[in-house]
Amino acid sequence: MLAAAGLLTSILTLVAVVGRIADFGWSPNRAAIAGINVIFGVNLAGSVWLCLELWRRRRPFGDIVRWQTAHFGVYAAWAAVVVVAFPPIFGFA
Repeated sequence: MLAAAGLLTSILTLVAVVGRIADFGWSPNRAAIAGINVIFGVNLAGSVWLCLELWRRRRPFGDIVRWQTAHFGVYAAWAAVVVVAFPPIFGFA
């Protein structure tokens, strides 16, 4: 239930950020938040699905652990993009 609530919160946050981007345009903060929310939403959607499969006894708990730990690299890659690529993209603003 917590993962599902987190997924709903992530979707609502992403909708709000996209609305702000539509109204006020792109900024480094809005782009970073939009990207992390997409990553977080995918992570939570997979977690919800795997938890349901665990509950139905179709998947072992280890699948959830592997899913979560696989995302450490995705979060690290996004952080690297934000730190390295965003300053030149946004003119060091």
